Amino acid sequence: MSTNTNANESTTSNVQGFVALLLHAHIPYVRHEEEDITLEERWFFEAVVDSYLPLIEMMERLLEDEVPFHLTLSLSPTLLAMLEDSRLKKRLRRHLTSLCELAQREVIRLWGHADFGPTAKLYADQYHRLKALYDRLRGDLIGKFRSLRSTGCLELITCAATHAFLPLVKNDAALRAQLEAAVTEFRRHFGSAPAGIWLPECGYTPALEPHLQALGLRYFVVDAHAHAQAVMTPQEDAAKAKGAAGTPLRTQSGACAFARDLEAGAQVWSAEVGYPSDANYREYYRDIGYDLGQDGGAEWEYLKPYVLPDGARIHTGFKYYSVTGAAAGDVKAPYHPARAAQKAQQDAEHFVASRVAQLRRLAEEREAVAMAAGDREARPAEPPVIVCPYDAELFGHWWYEGHQWLEAVLRGLAAARSLEGVVVDTTTLGGYAAAHAPTTEAALPVSSWGRGGYAEVWLQPRSQWVHPLLHAAEDRMVLAAQKHPNPELLTKMQQRALNQAARELLLAQSSDWTFILDAETVTTYAANRIETHLSHFHKLLNGLETAASDKELSEFVISLERRSPFLPELHYRLFQTNPSISLNSSLNSSLNSSLSSSLDSTSLKFSSNAKSSPLRILMLAWEYPPRVIGGLARAVCDLSKHLAAFGHEVHVVTCLAPDCLPYERSNGVHIHRVEVLQSTGAIHFLDWVFQMNMAFTDAIHRLTLQGMQFDIIHAHDWLVFYAAKESKNALQLPLLATIHATEYGRNQGKLDTPVQQRIHALENKLADEADQLVVCSLYMQEEVIRLFHVPIHKITHIPNGVIPFRAAAASLENVNPLLSNALFSGDKQNRIIAFLGRLVYEKGVHILIAAMRLVLKRYPEAKLIIAGIGPELEGLERLAAPLGDRVSFTGFLDETDKSQLLLSAELCVIPSLYEPFGLVALEAMANGTPLIVSDTGGLAEIVDHGINGCKVLPGDANALAFQIAHFFEKPDDATELAAAALSKVSEIFHWDQISTLTTETYEKLILLHPQRSGIFPNQKEIIK
Repeated sequence: MSTNTNANESTTSNVQGFVALLLHAHIPYVRHEEEDITLEERWFFEAVVDSYLPLIEMMERLLEDEVPFHLTLSLSPTLLAMLEDSRLKKRLRRHLTSLCELAQREVIRLWGHADFGPTAKLYADQYHRLKALYDRLRGDLIGKFRSLRSTGCLELITCAATHAFLPLVKNDAALRAQLEAAVTEFRRHFGSAPAGIWLPECGYTPALEPHLQALGLRYFVVDAHAHAQAVMTPQEDAAKAKGAAGTPLRTQSGACAFARDLEAGAQVWSAEVGYPSDANYREYYRDIGYDLGQDGGAEWEYLKPYVLPDGARIHTGFKYYSVTGAAAGDVKAPYHPARAAQKAQQDAEHFVASRVAQLRRLAEEREAVAMAAGDREARPAEPPVIVCPYDAELFGHWWYEGHQWLEAVLRGLAAARSLEGVVVDTTTLGGYAAAHAPTTEAALPVSSWGRGGYAEVWLQPRSQWVHPLLHAAEDRMVLAAQKHPNPELLTKMQQRALNQAARELLLAQSSDWTFILDAETVTTYAANRIETHLSHFHKLLNGLETAASDKELSEFVISLERRSPFLPELHYRLFQTNPSISLNSSLNSSLNSSLSSSLDSTSLKFSSNAKSSPLRILMLAWEYPPRVIGGLARAVCDLSKHLAAFGHEVHVVTCLAPDCLPYERSNGVHIHRVEVLQSTGAIHFLDWVFQMNMAFTDAIHRLTLQGMQFDIIHAHDWLVFYAAKESKNALQLPLLATIHATEYGRNQGKLDTPVQQRIHALENKLADEADQLVVCSLYMQEEVIRLFHVPIHKITHIPNGVIPFRAAAASLENVNPLLSNALFSGDKQNRIIAFLGRLVYEKGVHILIAAMRLVLKRYPEAKLIIAGIGPELEGLERLAAPLGDRVSFTGFLDETDKSQLLLSAELCVIPSLYEPFGLVALEAMANGTPLIVSDTGGLAEIVDHGINGCKVLPGDANALAFQIAHFFEKPDDATELAAAALSKVSEIFHWDQISTLTTETYEKLILLHPQRSGIFPNQKEIIK
């Protein structure tokens, strides 16, 4: 006997189409060490008994009867781990024994009961039969699935490692780990890699593409609206218009993307019209676990051995009522198995007839389109496929008659193959993809099959606290993996600790926990699972970072390994970043919790690499080179140049500077410099800012009148608030704002003057008005949250960058004369200490001058060169006057002169009292200059003390002097730190990476903008 019929083989040549049934089998990892059975382990037992064993029974019957069928089954790694677990196997067998015992007692209890007696006998026969099957298989369901696969009727595929909702995974390395761990586990169980994957909840993001390709995952399933909103080339759009319904699409990585069929889905899933809602079927929620012993007494004593050990009531599986229908209210009619079986047969016949009619309709539509076009050959050559994915647990567990229905469907489809004029066959997804590989390439949008079409189920008010914690853990895991690139340099226990940390993170990422929070069922358990796994994760990495001994680590690691013997081949190196694959374009913590609309293809500009669809970016900044007041000008300039290099169209609106044209294109950036009109005489700064915004708004209006269109507005700091707000509203565009610093921070927490208070208020308004905020450091993220009460999901942390290896001046003749005099004046060899920055109080230059008094007592050849301008200049000159030529002020330095100073300096010192980021620190690191900084703000995040620089407490002149002297005394140590700093800059603060992160933030914001998202308010909810 053989039923190994390929998808493209048929009894006749008149193939009109295929039906692909896919069952997704998944249970979250709910193994527990407790001796007593827990509610959560019962989920697993019930799934095996109600769904998986009956599914095996059904396939064995079909094979025995030589019924040709094809079925695709996805098995999640968490489910496989529990099916393999010897402890759970023993407990599952005890559960089956208990069911058989209770079934016998129910037969006796209901002996002679006209309505319930036959049902009790049905349960007794069923549970004894399933226990016999389990014993025959020796509990090895995995081996049985492997055997069924060998018949060719069943195709097995994988799922993400812990069923994480992939579009909400932040880091590319973490995304890859979920997929690669799953493929490894599948190979371990079945001897070969899977050809396809079930994306949890059909959750698709374009960032998956390079990983699917690298891991050989050739197909997956998305929801129907993902196909409907796919972005295609004009030629491929034309092909689509010629009637390609029921045909999968080819993604950019070459994978085959099948679409879930809405008609077939609604017939099973819909709460209103789906088959399981029929009055004749068994009611799930009426169970003796809740019905018996309501008043205690003998009934409760009878039931107690079969509920949880603590006496909590649960579903036992013994249910005696039918759905009956809403009209009957709470009164339920007795369940009659024969009537339900008859209804299952009728519904199966209806389903088969619907699919046959649907395939005929598709064939007729294609023929009509081809005829209308006068080109019969234009009709797609490949037969359509109707993809019908369902949760495996629906059948038998939630829908008791589901396996009867499914078996009747497969028998009916097999019979339909021989109907005159039509050939309908079942197919596996892999069989169809191999025989009928799609040729129409498209870019798919981020999507899911959950409520609302995207992430509403997993990201809403009850669970919005989860993802920031997961994202922070992802970041830490990636850093830990990068910190230990060579496992052989670690002890075995340290390796196991890192592997277990990776395991705990994956377990915390399970989408089941946030799904439970949304459903408001066992929310305490779900929240505890997230918090416990993350607590274990951080404790493991804390132990590694504090250099805990193997003895200290081993007890904790071994206890966790024993608690969750899951993914035994998992290695922490999966979290090491792959430089050939860019960061995930998924929706991460920047998403807000109000996602409810579907996604519109016109808003989709997602890509997993730098070659994403070009964006038109309107950037607003009050300073831009050559107009440089602070670090903002350099940050905006470097970012805009690199975005332009990525292929985006960047327009910067800024203030007109002397000797500059009103418009120029420089390094690919369109620069629109606006003249700001001022009244005669002195003008208040805030008044000038308002006039600047009016000029910016007029300039933007002129651009739009000229036909210029933009995709997003990017505002830099509060000074452009008015223009940003006006443009956002007028152009109906999303607004991204970068908060480079705050007035509160600049003034050390004091807002004493009306001007300070007004600036603070404008910063607050900008934070409110912006759809998303970007900050350059975690320090700034905390400050913005605290000051402006911004939710964390509205903030994205993207560091500033630096262009490394800036060359020094080719000739000293070209160097700024003040700098040249400062470098080479005097009759001794100068040991240069450099400071670069704006001369304002918060930069702490007065602390550095105070430290110089102490340094010069020991090293009289030391010389401090202060580069910069600002309101504190005169005061600092007076403060430094007693030190003579040992302190020099050069004024503003351009980029070449800055590089010359840094390369000439023995060390660079940044003694800031407040520093949101610290761009000068990056420039010093990039030029290989040893660095001393204050342990504050963004500087504290950039510099690792004793690794790539040194940190001192802010405001402590004595500590600063000591550290400078130490560098002078041991220059080799300083050089070693500088080399490590240069390496860090190249790896983390490179503009290519920062531009990628910024682009992804733009794309997410555009995708979610209400003016750009298609909304389908009448779309019926499916049962999920």
